[in-house]
Amino acid sequence: MSRKPTRQELDRRSFLRLLAGGAAATGFGGFSSGCSGRGTDRRVIVLGLDGLDPKMVDAMIDAGRAPNFKKLKEIGSFLPLQTTMPALSPVAWSSFITGTTPGAHGIADFIMRDPETYLPVFSIYRQEPPGRSLRLGEYELPISGGDIVNNRIGRPFWSYLTERDIPSTIYKIPTNFPLDETATRAVSGMGTPDLTDTYGLFNYYTSDEFEDYPGVSGGTVTYVDVIDNRVRTELVGPLNTFLISSQTYDPDPNAHKVMLPFELHLDDREDAALLVIGDQKVVLEKGEYSEWVPVEFELLPLIGAVRGICRFLLKQVRPHLQLYVTPINIDPAEPAVAVTYPDELGGELAKAIGPFWTKGLPADTKAFDYRILSDEEYVKQAELILGERMALFDYEWARFQRDAKGLFYFYVSSTDQDAHMLWRNMDATHPMHGVSDVRFAGYLQNLYAEMDKLVGKVLPAIDDDTLLLVCSDHGFASFGREFHLNTWLREKGYLAIKESARSKESASILDVDWANTRAYGIGFNGLFLNLKGRESQGIVEERQVPFLLAQLEGDLEEVRDDETGRNPVARVYRREELYSGDKTPEMSELFVGYTPGFRSSASSVLGETGKKILDLNPWAWSGDHSMARDLVPGTLFSSRRVSRQDPSILDLPVTILEWFGIAKPPQMVGSSIF
Repeated sequence: MSRKPTRQELDRRSFLRLLAGGAAATGFGGFSSGCSGRGTDRRVIVLGLDGLDPKMVDAMIDAGRAPNFKKLKEIGSFLPLQTTMPALSPVAWSSFITGTTPGAHGIADFIMRDPETYLPVFSIYRQEPPGRSLRLGEYELPISGGDIVNNRIGRPFWSYLTERDIPSTIYKIPTNFPLDETATRAVSGMGTPDLTDTYGLFNYYTSDEFEDYPGVSGGTVTYVDVIDNRVRTELVGPLNTFLISSQTYDPDPNAHKVMLPFELHLDDREDAALLVIGDQKVVLEKGEYSEWVPVEFELLPLIGAVRGICRFLLKQVRPHLQLYVTPINIDPAEPAVAVTYPDELGGELAKAIGPFWTKGLPADTKAFDYRILSDEEYVKQAELILGERMALFDYEWARFQRDAKGLFYFYVSSTDQDAHMLWRNMDATHPMHGVSDVRFAGYLQNLYAEMDKLVGKVLPAIDDDTLLLVCSDHGFASFGREFHLNTWLREKGYLAIKESARSKESASILDVDWANTRAYGIGFNGLFLNLKGRESQGIVEERQVPFLLAQLEGDLEEVRDDETGRNPVARVYRREELYSGDKTPEMSELFVGYTPGFRSSASSVLGETGKKILDLNPWAWSGDHSMARDLVPGTLFSSRRVSRQDPSILDLPVTILEWFGIAKPPQMVGSSIF
C-alpha cells in the first residue's frame, strides 16, 4: 500500500525544483560505508573560526584580553597556518574537508567561469537541468531529472570516521551544501541560499521618493505611500519557476516572483508600528530587530507552499517610513530544502533554541555596503547572529559531552564577516576610517574576546584522549584601494573590447573581443589565458604560454600606485606550484596575490572593465584576505605540541584521521602536524 506524501515533503520537492530552475529533486544521495570498523573513545574538537588573524590574536594575548588562547598556547602550540591560494573560504575549507588542493576538489574561488561562454558562475554548487515535465494550465510541473549538486569533488575526511562507527558532528562548515550526509549530525554552511536567491536578497521599503540607491544589488528597494498612517505593500518572495511564463524574459525582475502582502500600521505618537502579515500581528519598535517572523509563499495551489523566516527592522517612522527586512531564510523547523542531517535535526534545534539563520553567510553585507543599514544597525544584526551561533554551540556541545567520543567541528562566520565590514572602524589608517562610526572601533577586539570565551568552554575537555584544534582558513588585512585587473589587462593590450563597446564606462564580459584577447580575469584572484582548445574562442597556442606567463608576471609585479607609492601586486603565483589533481588544467594559469591594502575590484571579479586601474574602495567592506596567501596566513592553536614549523590547512585532515588511528588516505597531500 503506497503512502500519501505529506505537505511538508511536497514543499521540499517544490523548493528543490525552484532552485534547480524547475528541476525535480531526486535527493542528494546517501552514504553507505559498506563496513563497520572498531569504535574509539578518542575525541577531536575543532573550532573553525573563519578569518581569525594570528597577529590580532597575538595582540589580544599580549594585552591580557585572551587568557584562554594564552593557556592553549602554553599547553600546546600557536602558529600561523599556511592557507590556499586564493586565500578564500570556499577554497581553503574545501581543502580542509578533502585534504586535497583545488586542482583535485575543483573549487578555486567564490566565482569561476564557464569556458564555453566565459560567464562567471557560482563555485559551490550547480543546478542540473530538468528532464521531463507535465503542463497543467499556466504551470509546468517537472516529473523527472534535475538536482542541485555540490561542486566540491572528493571524499570528506569525516566519512572515514563514519564508516568505522566513529560519530562526527559538523556544524556550518563552508561548501557543505547540499549536505552529502556523510556525517552523523550536520548543519549546512557557506553556500546555503536563502529562500529566494543564492546569495540572499533583502527587502527595503521607504516613503521618501528622493532616496536613491543606484546600481543596488543583493536586495529590492520598494517605494511606498503612507495613507492614514497605514502602508500596504508586499514582501518579495521566490521566483515561481513552475509558471510557464517565468521561462520568458521580463524586464521587471519581480515579474514572476511570489509576493506576500502585508500591512504596516504606524503609531501616530510613538516610533512604533504594527506589522500585519498573514494571520500574524507583530509590534515593531524603532531601531530594534523583530523576532523571527515565519512567512509562507504559495507556488502551486494547495500543495506548493514554501516556508521561510525573516526579521523586520523599523528604521524610522517619520518624517519618512524606512523598513528593512532581512533575507528570507529557510526555516530550519520546516525546511524547504535540507539544511540539516538528519532532516529532523532542524526541528530539534529550533525547538531547543528557537529559529536561527540558515543562510550560509548570514550577515547582510550588501545592505550595509549600500548604506541601507547603518554601522549601528549592522552591529545589532551581527550581535544577533553571534548570539544564535553561540546558542547552537552550547546545545550541541552539551550533547557531545554526553556522548564523549568522536569528532566535533563547529564553525563561526562572525570573525570573517564582521572583519570585512568593520575593519575601517578599527583601522585609523584606512582611507574610509573618517566616515565610519567610531563607537565601534573596538568591536573586532571585543569579538575576539568572545572567541576566547568560546575556547574557555572547551578547554576543560582536554585530556590524553582529546585533541583540541582552533583554526582559521586565512587571516585579515586592510582593503582601502581597488585594483581593476581587467582594466589593467585592457590598457596593457592583453584584453580587447569590441569596437561597439569601447565608449562604455564599464564594459562587461559580453563586450570582450575574444578574437584579440590573450588573457582575462574572473574571480577574486584568477588570471586566465584565452587558451586555444580550452576556451571556446581561445587564441593562445601552447607554445606561446611560457612567454606570456612570464610577461604577465613581470608586468603585474611592476605596477605602482601613484596615490600610495606602493605596489598593488605582491606576488603572482603559477598554478602548477600550487595545485595537483585532475581539475588543475581547468584552473587559471596565474593567481594574482595582492599586497595588503589592495584587492581586486568587485566589477573585475565578474570580468568587467572600467575607466580606472586603481581607485579608492568606497564600501563598508573594508577588510579582506584575497591577497598573497603568504601575507594573510590563518591561525592554528593545538592542545598538543606541533612539531611542524610551517603547518598547512592541508595537514589538518590527515592529523585528525591519524588521531583516530586511521592512515593517511592516498589522495591527501598533507602530513600530520605531529
